Amino acid sequence: MTTTSTKQIDAVMRHLVVKKIYSLFESWSAQITFACRKGCSVCCTQDVTMTAVEADIIIRFIARQNRQPWLLEKLKGGLPPNRPPCTTNEYARACLNGEEIDPGSGSYDRVCPFLVNDTCTIYQVRPFNCRIFASQQTCRKGISASVPDYYLSGATAVSQIIEHLAQNEPWGNMLHLLAQATRYQAPDIHYLVAQPLPGFLIGEDDYPRVAPLIEQIFSTDLGGKTLEAILNGC
Repeated sequence: MTTTSTKQIDAVMRHLVVKKIYSLFESWSAQITFACRKGCSVCCTQDVTMTAVEADIIIRFIARQNRQPWLLEKLKGGLPPNRPPCTTNEYARACLNGEEIDPGSGSYDRVCPFLVNDTCTIYQVRPFNCRIFASQQTCRKGISASVPDYYLSGATAVSQIIEHLAQNEPWGNMLHLLAQATRYQAPDIHYLVAQPLPGFLIGEDDYPRVAPLIEQIFSTDLGGKTLEAILNGC
């Protein structure tokens, strides 16, 4: 896959691409039996990152329901104090170059403001990094989730593809990007810039399970073009 700019892809197409990728990942991971159920919300913290494309999907969803004041009230509850140290593709690039880098995951575990009565109020449009929070055993505070290594490799690869789609645009904490999009917060403080795909972080043992997912994503047709062509701005 090349790293051509995708700025020429219109918003509607980008939303369709992201939602199709969500669906393909969900189908691929359906082979795993997770313990996650409605009301299980230990993982629902504010330590969630996403792209500007995903922020726009959430904003439009809330706007269609005329809930913009509701969103502003949620943001007034407080935002994470720091931005993430690097994007997923920046982390991948460093790892592929043999450099040491801290991804900063798990640094802010305050409860997500969109969680009400242990239920997500934006569940239909939750970002990919919320969708991949899962465990094969019931989670409890202080106990890590349990998932196969290949699942983590697949989730990371898909995160990289979604970031590639949104390259050169804001990337960061979910609440920071929503605050920036609604002009609730100064736009130049708390986000990074999405980077193109430098290569995948897939272990040798995980490759046989993850490669078919990537191939399916790239070869999927959407509006007469493959997702790979769309991602490359063709």
